[in-house]
Amino acid sequence: MSFTLYLENSRILKGIVETLAGIIDETEIKVTPKQFMVTAMDSSRICLLKLAIKKEDFDKYDCSKESKIGVNLEDLDKILKRSSASDSIELEFKEKEQQIKIKMQREGASRVRTFKLALLDIDTEEIPMDNLLAIEYPSRWVIDAEILVEAIKDADIYSEILNIKSAENEGLVFSSTGQIGEMEYNLGTDDLIESNLTGTHTGAYSLKFLKDILKISSITEKLEISLKTDHPLKMIFGILEGGELSYFLAPRVEDAEFEDDDDMDEF
Repeated sequence: MSFTLYLENSRILKGIVETLAGIIDETEIKVTPKQFMVTAMDSSRICLLKLAIKKEDFDKYDCSKESKIGVNLEDLDKILKRSSASDSIELEFKEKEQQIKIKMQREGASRVRTFKLALLDIDTEEIPMDNLLAIEYPSRWVIDAEILVEAIKDADIYSEILNIKSAENEGLVFSSTGQIGEMEYNLGTDDLIESNLTGTHTGAYSLKFLKDILKISSITEKLEISLKTDHPLKMIFGILEGGELSYFLAPRVEDAEFEDDDDMDEF
């Protein structure tokens, strides 16, 4: 088993790995003849994600047989951060070496930097991503990612939670309440790129996990969000130059005596 993947611009892969490293420590990367894929759940089981980049979205893609490799994302992130925007990136894996080789080359230059990263043995569990993707959500909208980033920064003044409400024929409300006061961010349907809002649905979600995933906003071409009361928030990030990141975030549970997150086992 082996593969060689090549991207002329390091920015996209660097942004993806930086985002993933803020959520999960170690993961298994699966490379097939058709796509590059990561499916993972954070250690607290609050969020679940799936990254898929098709063969066609790479500048060069050589893989004849499925390979699975375990990597420490923090270490991979440190390596990729050594690249500049004008660097190309090549990932190479050969089974007998049990390491991944990362090559960086500056555009128009002959010099090449090569990094090697030891692989990990990771015990993986089956993640029921297909079950979550099959859930029908009555409220769905496409939004400029920067609007959501703005709402998160506003809410962060007051609380660790972002409340989201979608209402048919009205739009969205992002809100947060704390000891010092409260905020409310109202959006009409005309503020959304696309919308299909049915009925009224609400949810409360951890700002920490929202801030972590929104690191990818700088390389996001399209952000689609789906909401259903008492269900995980569903976010689909269409990545610049190809690729898709699906993200599910479990809702918060709050009452007078208890405050905690549901986890993905509930769903």
